[in-house]
Amino acid sequence: MNALFRHRSGTAAQSARPSAQDLAELAALSEMVPRPGTPRLSPTRHAELEAHLMNEANETAATSGTAKPVTSRSAAGRPSGFGWVTPGRSMSLGVAAAVVAATVAGFAVTGSSGQTAVAAPAPLKVESSRTTVPLATVAKRAAALAGSGGAARRGTHRREWAMGLWDDGKHEPEQVPVTESRVRYNADGSGESQDIEDGRVVRRTHLPAGSWGESASYVNTPPTTVGGLADYLAKENPDTRGSAYWTVDSLEALLREWTPGPAQTAAIDGLLAEQPGLRAIGPVRDRAGRQGQAYAVDFKGTVRWTVILDEHTGRILGTELSSIRTDPKMRLEPGDVEQYDAYLD
Repeated sequence: MNALFRHRSGTAAQSARPSAQDLAELAALSEMVPRPGTPRLSPTRHAELEAHLMNEANETAATSGTAKPVTSRSAAGRPSGFGWVTPGRSMSLGVAAAVVAATVAGFAVTGSSGQTAVAAPAPLKVESSRTTVPLATVAKRAAALAGSGGAARRGTHRREWAMGLWDDGKHEPEQVPVTESRVRYNADGSGESQDIEDGRVVRRTHLPAGSWGESASYVNTPPTTVGGLADYLAKENPDTRGSAYWTVDSLEALLREWTPGPAQTAAIDGLLAEQPGLRAIGPVRDRAGRQGQAYAVDFKGTVRWTVILDEHTGRILGTELSSIRTDPKMRLEPGDVEQYDAYLD
């Protein structure tokens, strides 16, 4: 799971002296930080989160006199697992610095304890015997199928894997178990969550009415036009505007909550086709063994988001994050896969 930090910015300058509310929020945040010896989570952009938060803190610290409020627009592209910091407020300098330290320290790895951890998967291998299909072509094919029926569904069926990373340079990355889950919601927000192992449902959890609205970031049905989808994602993460990386990042978050219908798939592919910097990698087989076309975008020479599409329908088969440089601190080498999600239906 993705436990990342983000907060809404305020407009007025805050005092450098933490308020009681700041301290209460910091105390709540501290409870989320693992104790020494607990595996640390960085399957989702530890490097980018660290860079972003530290940059914000440095900008604040550089301000003389009154502390400049932290104005993070989207440190992680979605709310954290512990919810929003109070809307309309910025943290003071002292609290902002503490949040940087606590957040970059990492969060506990999540996953099914009943499954055995597996070795990290190899990077996707391009199948040279097959033809690379331009993203624009895939988008046109998806657009042709937009009216073929089938609505977007609340909930997902996906297989996911993540690498547990430490940031102290002393620990090897830890392999988190592969997990498979299926979640479906009804009109009243109730639903059922299923844990799946070896194709069998091993655990069912009833979700009471209203659960959807309480847990989802993207509550409303995704739009079916490129422009509408762009605005929809930008409301959650303004950094998607003109950024292929953050667009893929936000789509990955969306696909943790929604299963797109053909119309939404067409809008997604159309939006991806408009993104500068999103380049074709070539034909691959995804983590579920399905044939697809991979397209990728890099972030500041650190990590790479890859999205895998069915070349015939445009359906998103998977997304994955990988390292593209040697990082001694995180014990990463170029090509190391940090996480992947395979969307199964």
